Amino acid sequence: MRLLHTSDWHLGRSFHNTDMLDAQQHAIDFIVDTVTERAIDIVLISGDVYDRALPPVDAVQMFDQALVDLHAAGAEVVVTSGNHDSAIRLGFMSRMMRGVHIRTMPEAITDPLIFGDEHPVCIWTVPYLEPRLHAADFEVAANHYSIMTHVMDQVRAEMTQRELTDATHIMMAHLFAAGASASESERDIGEGTEVGTLGQVPVDIFAGMDYVALGHLHGRQTMSDTVRYSGSPVAYSFSEHAHRKGMWLIETGDELTVEPIDIPQLKRLAVLKDEITPLLESDEYTWAEDAWCQITVTDPKRPPHAFRRLKARFPGMLNFILAPTGSTEAKTTYSDRIAKATTDMDLVLDFVDHVRNRPASDNEQRWLRDALDHVNRVKEGDVK
Repeated sequence: MRLLHTSDWHLGRSFHNTDMLDAQQHAIDFIVDTVTERAIDIVLISGDVYDRALPPVDAVQMFDQALVDLHAAGAEVVVTSGNHDSAIRLGFMSRMMRGVHIRTMPEAITDPLIFGDEHPVCIWTVPYLEPRLHAADFEVAANHYSIMTHVMDQVRAEMTQRELTDATHIMMAHLFAAGASASESERDIGEGTEVGTLGQVPVDIFAGMDYVALGHLHGRQTMSDTVRYSGSPVAYSFSEHAHRKGMWLIETGDELTVEPIDIPQLKRLAVLKDEITPLLESDEYTWAEDAWCQITVTDPKRPPHAFRRLKARFPGMLNFILAPTGSTEAKTTYSDRIAKATTDMDLVLDFVDHVRNRPASDNEQRWLRDALDHVNRVKEGDVK
């Protein structure tokens, strides 16, 4: 049996105020094509289908069409909820669906989905479990480690009771595994509720599982031979510019094998840092002209019209940063600089230099001098 592990679609999310629907649809189309080309039997989506509990209409329509297309391509689909999803909204009407299994409630954890007869595959679905909401129900401490320890004890007991020891056991879960690498685009699931590393779950807690399909972290990564994150299918922060976005193909049988599949991106990410002249003129950065860019300008003084000039070469610049380097000027407080001003014009010019980290040009000085002269004439009654 062939399974495809993906997660963290975050449908409805924007990227530096830029709509991501085209990029997300591009990734979904590739996933559907992969299902057809590789004869995938089951697609696993391990949480964070949507970016927020109340997703926009176009995000809901996109997911609805994705489920239709995946099923039409020949795959069963298993979906669990993540910390960004509303479990109730995502799971609405799930009991009436055929070929699509949306598991969002804790009660379903010990009721595995079983596929196949001769070599059955048992899929244990663990939705995101918020400690503040579920610890009392499980009668454990309010942290992810205690909750997942309880869950795994319950699952192992169910495996024994049902005599499922000869099946291939796959678990879907949405959490932070200890030792994993995070990105800037993930919401901290331990903030305000747990201390230290109690928001993280050690990998060995999943002993007994043949494969664990994790969601939550946006970088595809291997925690052990059997525990992996698929990562998000597209990037949601510039901290992910070096990621290879994709998913995992799991094949069961006499031996379980796992293969990475990369997802081609609609647009690349570029993180550039240099002085303005090479950024505007060097062929080294030609590849980034069609990318979404974060650009840091390092000139000691702010170059004039830097944003507009860079935007002309890099239309996809979404984040512009000034980080002056190499300046040898003495650092003084603004109060000290004001105290040294002898005229109103000195004060204005020093303010411009302070806020822009670049002196006023000759034209700007002329405009400022004309403005001050006009103000003085008004004060003296020469101009109404």
